[in-house]
Amino acid sequence: MGDLFLAIDAGGTAVKAAIFDGNGRLMTSRAVDVVTIHRDNGWVEREPEAFWRNTALAIRELTSTQVDPGRIAAIACTGFGNGIFLVDENGRGTRDGIVSVDHRAQSIVEEFHRDGTAAAMEELLGNRIWGGQTIMQLVWLVRNERDVVEKTRWALACKDYIRMRLTGVAASDPTDASGGGLLDLERGDYVDAHFEHLGIGAFVGRMPPLVENTGIAGRISQTAAEETGLLAGTPVVAAMMDVSACVTGSGVIGGDALTMIAGTWSINAIETDRKVRKQPPILNMLHRDRACRLLAEGSPTSAANLNWYLARAAGGHIDVATANELVAASPVSGRRCHFMPFVNGPAPRRGAFVGIVNSDDRGSMLRALYEGVAFQHRRHSESVAEYVAPLRPSSIRLAGGASKSEVWSQIFADICGLPVEVSEGEELGALGAAMCAAVATGHYSDLAAASRGMCRVTRTALPNAAVRQFYEERYQQFLTLDQKLADLF
Repeated sequence: MGDLFLAIDAGGTAVKAAIFDGNGRLMTSRAVDVVTIHRDNGWVEREPEAFWRNTALAIRELTSTQVDPGRIAAIACTGFGNGIFLVDENGRGTRDGIVSVDHRAQSIVEEFHRDGTAAAMEELLGNRIWGGQTIMQLVWLVRNERDVVEKTRWALACKDYIRMRLTGVAASDPTDASGGGLLDLERGDYVDAHFEHLGIGAFVGRMPPLVENTGIAGRISQTAAEETGLLAGTPVVAAMMDVSACVTGSGVIGGDALTMIAGTWSINAIETDRKVRKQPPILNMLHRDRACRLLAEGSPTSAANLNWYLARAAGGHIDVATANELVAASPVSGRRCHFMPFVNGPAPRRGAFVGIVNSDDRGSMLRALYEGVAFQHRRHSESVAEYVAPLRPSSIRLAGGASKSEVWSQIFADICGLPVEVSEGEELGALGAAMCAAVATGHYSDLAAASRGMCRVTRTALPNAAVRQFYEERYQQFLTLDQKLADLF
């Protein structure tokens, strides 16, 4: 048996193929950009064949020059949750894939809130319904593209589409299925009667079988072997949605630590073995081979705001390293403006610098941006922590773009009042998938054991008590500004 694990991570802008060893060390990786189509009517889609070609290219760049395919013990895929890829029996798309930031179904969500359907759904499914959610996209498809549905054999999540192209076998896992609002969480399975009640009975029998996170879902087909350079017959594991994979790859096991993923989305997640007894969060997933639930709150309000600032406001004249230096040089307790981190929504909110005076400069504005992102993470984390009260997480495990910055990690610690730990490595979602592969092939007994063997904390930022009151006052100002500005646009 091989000693390495190939993880494929399909994100919003690129697909990455990464090789890890049994200790969780990243040996080599390749990333290939993928095209996400933003249509004039607001739809956000991805062309399936181009998506697969670029995925195969990323893998082949590894197998052709970087790694002996015979050393790969198993393969695991992760990718963005929600959205949907409809395919025929051969895994070819029957329409372009719908990405999770596509909210074409939002008007149906509003309809369901008005007529009481939403409350019944949320009680059964354990997830708050929203416009980009998989189950809401299915409702939209049945109402608007019935002919496409009839041509469809399988309705797949992003990572499940890639796995089917690798193996020829349709499957999903409990994280994607539950996080997409497709499962009765108590039963842990699809509910045909619920699909019929929502008017999406056409999808009964079109949802893929569920395989546990560390279960083998298929093996590399001869066709995929020719396209990727992988060895036919290599096992491919079910693995996880990217949020679950990133929490797992960060090494978080249990409810003592709250995971903050600071990328395009502000994701704030915590493990629990409790059932949700009140209005559910945006994600409530069966996690880690159903060992627990993973609850998460979030919005598209995180580190992508910095990408916007550097590319648009700064015109590409400064880079991330320079931004970090400017923030570090800007006084922590000095007077400065606020930044509202809603450049990417959600509507009706919009991004804004507020309260600029002539003492503000690039450094203070960037510090305000870093703080605004951290304030929004704190707000979401306080919401998700209510589900596990009176228990309280004792630390934060920070992942995503913000975790690469020492000054930004310190700002998170100061604003949240908790130690902020950063795990080794930059491809934590891919590592989480690789951990599933390591367990599936017997290298570890379970994901908790894999965490002990493959994850390490390399840096910790401790909260500075001297600025606690200052940041508490700024946080309350941030909340007040958000309340007053929310209806402005």
